Amino acid sequence: MRALPEACRLDVWASVGVVALLVGSKRAALLSRVPSHTLSAVIPTSASDKDADCSCEKRHRAMNEKLPDLIEGERIFFQKVFERQSRATMEMREQWRAETILQRRRRVSSEIYDLLGGVVKYGPFKGLSLAKNNWWGGGDFGSMLLGLYEKEVLDFLFSERLDAVESFVDVGAADGYYAIGMVRSGRAKNAVCFELSEEGQRTIASNAKANSASDRIEIFGAADRLFYEKLSHLDLAKTVVLVDAEGAEFEILDDDSLSALKQATIVIEIHNWVEGFWDKYTRLLTSASALFNVEFIAPAIRDLTQFPELNDFTDDNRYLICSEGRPNIMRFMLLTPKG
Repeated sequence: MRALPEACRLDVWASVGVVALLVGSKRAALLSRVPSHTLSAVIPTSASDKDADCSCEKRHRAMNEKLPDLIEGERIFFQKVFERQSRATMEMREQWRAETILQRRRRVSSEIYDLLGGVVKYGPFKGLSLAKNNWWGGGDFGSMLLGLYEKEVLDFLFSERLDAVESFVDVGAADGYYAIGMVRSGRAKNAVCFELSEEGQRTIASNAKANSASDRIEIFGAADRLFYEKLSHLDLAKTVVLVDAEGAEFEILDDDSLSALKQATIVIEIHNWVEGFWDKYTRLLTSASALFNVEFIAPAIRDLTQFPELNDFTDDNRYLICSEGRPNIMRFMLLTPKG
C-alpha cells in the first residue's frame, strides 16, 4: 500500500499528540493550537503527493480496463476443465478407479492421440504422423506425440555433437518412430530399419508411406550379429546406429560387429532384466571400451507445464504420460569412435 502523503501523516500524528517528537518543539507548539482537522489546509500537499495520487488513479483505471480481458482469459482456462467434468459420469469414474496402471496409460495415450490427430505436435519430430493401429507402443502414444518419449535420446540425436548425420540405422525399429522421424525432419537423409515382427515391418512401411518417406527407408527383418553386412553402402563415419533390441543387444553386438561399426556412433538401450545380465554387460563394456569412447546419456527432464492441451488432465494422468512403463531408470550407452 502507498504511504500516506506527508500532510495526512502530520494530521494523524497531531491528533495523537506526538507531533512534538517528530517536527520540533516550536513547530509543534504552533500546530498544537490548530484543530487537527485543519492541518491539511495549514500544511500544503506537496507536488509529489499530487503526482502519487494521479499515478494511483491511472493504475486503477488501467486495471479496470484490463479486467474484462482478465476474466475472459480465466474463463477460457477453466472452460476445458468444466467440459471434462461434465462428461465424466459416475459410472466412468468407477471404471477409472478400477483400472490398472497399464490400462490407464493406454487410455490416456489414446485420448491424446485423438486430441492431436495422431500427429506429433512438439519436439524435433513435429509433424510426424503415426498410425493408431500400431502393434506396439500403444501406451507411449501420448509421450511420442508430445515429443517426450525417450527425450534424452531425442536431445542427443539433435545435439551439436551430430552435425554430419547422413544415415540412421534403427535396430529394433518397432513402428519406425525414430527412423521415419529422423528422415522426415531432415536430420538424416536415409534410414535402415531392422524389426523382428512382420506386423512391425508392415507398420513401418505404412508409417513411412504416410510421411512420404518410403523411398528413403529400408526395412529388414531381425538383426543378428552380421547385420552390419547390410550397411556396406553407408558412410559409417556419418551414421548413427540406435540399438533397442529388448536384451538381444548382447548377442548382436559382439566383437566382430563392434569392430565393423567402429567408425559409427552407436546408442544402445541396455536391458538389465535379461538372464545372465551382469556377465553379458561386463563383456559388452569390455569389448566396446577397446574400440569406442564409452559414455552414458543422462536422463532428461520432462516439463509438462508447457502443454496447454493437458491443463484439464488430472495430476495422475498428466504425469503418467511421462511413464514409459520401465522397471527402473534405463541406461542409454553411447559409443563414439576413438580419435
